[in-house]
Amino acid sequence: MNNKKELVFANSFLSNTQATLIGSPVKFVKMQSVKSFTLITLTALVLTACGDKASAGAGSATSTDVKARQDLMQDWRGANDILKGMMENPTNFDVATFKEQAEFISGSTSQMWTHFNDANAKGNSQDAVWSDATGFQAKKDEFNAAAQNLLEVATTAQSADDVNVAFGAMAEGCGSCHKVYKK
Repeated sequence: MNNKKELVFANSFLSNTQATLIGSPVKFVKMQSVKSFTLITLTALVLTACGDKASAGAGSATSTDVKARQDLMQDWRGANDILKGMMENPTNFDVATFKEQAEFISGSTSQMWTHFNDANAKGNSQDAVWSDATGFQAKKDEFNAAAQNLLEVATTAQSADDVNVAFGAMAEGCGSCHKVYKK
């Protein structure tokens, strides 16, 4: 074996051959028995399955909730970046785009909160999400109201000035929740 990374694939039909798979040399070796091939295959499957669960972190059984929250937060961040860009450079303010992004944020708030029901699905959330459920609910309500208000204001807005206060309140709602409830 040389210094390059080599992956060994068991295949009873191939002789010693070199190939390249995604930029890495791959060495095919002939296996002497089906048992060896089966053992290697099962080991690879088990390691792959365990690797996925380990990367999910605590509460891996509910990692779909963590992933759903993270995906939606990323989408919110993207929408917020678009809105923020228009607020920071008002000459780029586009009524339709601003309203579209505000609709997305406001319309998806109820989706987000359903993914916080399981206390085992922590991800990057502080324990306070569940131990201070009343406080977390207040932050959710505050954010939901701010997002809804931003949408209402965006519906009639003609300039960045028209949405400045509502955008600030929505952004503050994001930040204030993260300060307390995100690791």
